[in-house]
Amino acid sequence: MAKGWSNEELLASLEAYRVMAQKQEAGISYSKKQVYEELAARFDRTAKAFEYRMQNISAVFDELGLPWILGLKPAVNVGSDMKIRLVQLIQGITPEEGLQAGNVEDSTNWEKALAAVIQLGGIASRSQVEEWIRAREPGYNANSLSDLYMMSVNARARTGYPQNKKPRRTDQGNRYDRLFKVGKGTFGIYDPAQHGVWEIYPDASSGSRFGVSVRRVTSPIEEALAHAEEDAEHTTGFDPADVADARKRITANIVRRRGQPAFRKALLEAYSGACAITGCNLPDVLEAAHIHPYKGDHTNVVPNGLLLRADIHTLFDLGLIAIESETMVVRVAPKLKDTEYGKLEGSPLRPPKQITHQVSPEALDWHWSQCGWCE
Repeated sequence: MAKGWSNEELLASLEAYRVMAQKQEAGISYSKKQVYEELAARFDRTAKAFEYRMQNISAVFDELGLPWILGLKPAVNVGSDMKIRLVQLIQGITPEEGLQAGNVEDSTNWEKALAAVIQLGGIASRSQVEEWIRAREPGYNANSLSDLYMMSVNARARTGYPQNKKPRRTDQGNRYDRLFKVGKGTFGIYDPAQHGVWEIYPDASSGSRFGVSVRRVTSPIEEALAHAEEDAEHTTGFDPADVADARKRITANIVRRRGQPAFRKALLEAYSGACAITGCNLPDVLEAAHIHPYKGDHTNVVPNGLLLRADIHTLFDLGLIAIESETMVVRVAPKLKDTEYGKLEGSPLRPPKQITHQVSPEALDWHWSQCGWCE
């Protein structure tokens, strides 16, 4: 009879997977077979067993929206318990006994809610979580769904729960820092690499029962910009003989920033050639902005885009401008309030000509959730 996989084996598999992914990205050659054989010798399993486990990891990465290794096609038939354990390990949390899809009634209420989100593909609405749990535990009390907010690192409401009464950061491995609130009543798996590090901090003016608030302390976007700026500082200085090549690079960057030609053309048509926020109608400075990041042709659709003036596009991508989906009005970050962009606060989003091109509320909610200042 096959023995179950220990946390040590799964963690070693995950670490080996990440090392292979880093080598692949850096263009460094490596042997998958050698990796499997080394793991097999270490844990008394077959190399084939580790190869299949790596495909399970690809499947979980794919569900969480993370890049997976080419050549390790996702094996989607991951067992329910195994999927939960892998997601926890990806989050840097040691899996605990009892958090299993087939053992819901013996789990705590917060574990049931977390298991539901994981089993539903890593993102789910409050009603979907309730339906999933009730299918396994008919007598479940829906009031316990508030644990979704308790576990969401960016939910202001989490500060009212005893589990979160003491200050902490989400990079300290706390068992309750598991979810990320996406839009109104929708929850996804918290990924520090994508969502940044958040903290619960003392705030006497918060109005919460424990006198604490939540805020983001590191932003993946800001960190990426810092790295890009550092790289730019080390680029070669001005070379007059390279003007022609520089012009080509500049032109290519403009085209790339404007967006894929077909996508931009579709947005120009949909929004009558004017910025959806400012109304600017100068085509030369209008760009095709993805609301949810570009992940292939399926994201190059008008409802997942906005036609924006170049500077507004930059601020939108930086999370300094957002759209409130319920009212379709523009909101600006506090740091912009005293700038010329402050006047955009509360202005209506210009609708496209056709209702079929209406911007996706779900995409706007996702973007909203990425802005650390949005309430």
